[in-house]
Amino acid sequence: MKSMKMNVYNTGKDAGLSWIRPPENEIAFLDIKKPQPIGFFSIDGDRTFEPSDTQLKYYKPPAANAFPLDLNAGLNRVIHKPESARNELLDHLLKFLYDHQQRIFVNSPATEFVSYRGLLRLLMCTPYEHKSDWCIQVTWFRNTIYLLERETEQKRYERSQESQFQKNCCSWGFKFEQYCLSETPFREPDTSSPVNESEEFSLVFHTRLAGMNLLYGAEMDGIVSEQPVKLNYNMPVLENLKFVELKTRQNHSNERQRTSYLKFKTRNWWCQSFLVGVEDIYVGIRNDKGFVRSLEHVETRSLPKNGAQNHWSPSVCANFLSQFLGRLKNITANLNCPYTVYV
Repeated sequence: MKSMKMNVYNTGKDAGLSWIRPPENEIAFLDIKKPQPIGFFSIDGDRTFEPSDTQLKYYKPPAANAFPLDLNAGLNRVIHKPESARNELLDHLLKFLYDHQQRIFVNSPATEFVSYRGLLRLLMCTPYEHKSDWCIQVTWFRNTIYLLERETEQKRYERSQESQFQKNCCSWGFKFEQYCLSETPFREPDTSSPVNESEEFSLVFHTRLAGMNLLYGAEMDGIVSEQPVKLNYNMPVLENLKFVELKTRQNHSNERQRTSYLKFKTRNWWCQSFLVGVEDIYVGIRNDKGFVRSLEHVETRSLPKNGAQNHWSPSVCANFLSQFLGRLKNITANLNCPYTVYV
């Protein structure tokens, strides 16, 4: 394969990206179309792309007598996502786009931005983030802007310094999903096999934000259905499917923990679920030893309430995403070249 020269531009401090957050009550919520799923794909345990629904899971809540759930069970057998997964970039999403290029790029409204949901969530939370930095790579190809998050030195260092407890918390989340998800609606979840953190089922969404067309991939936890669902990769019918998110959180034993939950988790969870139209989140309430003693149902629409409104606003999050993408479009408008990457 012939190597290509790539020009990399750092927008630096002169890009006009400074943003001052106005008072929340002065910001109206943007005109945004409800996100619509337009396709799907799976990633198997070896991180291989599969044009199928093989990784689709069904939500089956644990029976009352199953509690407490031991999130440490099988912890020594967990198959962690390999380090090489960090080099996948947009590969899986691009494979989906290649398979459906006629339907997406020819027979549909022009797609202006392509990314993963995680990056859009990151941008939405930026007005309230004062500690962590981020870095985004941006390129144009045939009038579509592709965005990819790049790990910063700060985040790489923080990852290298993670304590064993922090690593366990991550694994506990995957184990909780195993307790609640089944391969078929007719069987209880199999919690005896090792958790494989590489497996994923993803939907691809389209939405229109302040006049801009966005397309993004998002890993989905599970679907609510009493009957098996068989999805057609080439002609997907996804509008009526009901997906849920699964989370764990620490039991609030003091006011500091509750405040942290209202400031950070509610904001992150709302942005993540809002972008994919998920209305219901099921939360395992755990202790510091990894035991879930109860299951809490949280409606996505309730997250900006009950005290969280004192710390963040959905309107601020959505408006920042819109302003950032609009500014980015202006900055990169003069060079429609796939071999040029803005950082």
